[in-house]
Amino acid sequence: MARLFYGILWALTIVAFSLPWYSAGDKTYSGWNFVIPFSTTYLIGVILGFIVLISKLMPFGLTIAAGVLMLVGITMSVLGGEVGVVVSELTGEAASAQTGIGFAFVMSIIYLILGAWLGKQMKPK
Repeated sequence: MARLFYGILWALTIVAFSLPWYSAGDKTYSGWNFVIPFSTTYLIGVILGFIVLISKLMPFGLTIAAGVLMLVGITMSVLGGEVGVVVSELTGEAASAQTGIGFAFVMSIIYLILGAWLGKQMKPK
């Protein structure tokens, strides 16, 4: 049962990565558009979570590492996005953060705490 809830939680981190994070002019950027260099660590965290999900390899430790990497990725994305907003404002374009970045931040914290607890419930291989 813990593995099922872990899988749902992991899937929500993918949804958060796919939602709009920033918009500039008529373009909208999700986590997939931010991958290099800003949200790369978020993506690495998602991959580590997938490894835990399919193999149950060190579920507690890898989930903690994945959650921390996701939070670092969100932080880097916010910093990069805000620099983009400033540059867009200077060039006369409208740019802003979208709700997806906030959802990704909340999901990262939930994944870090609840995912680690669920990881402890899974029997490691």
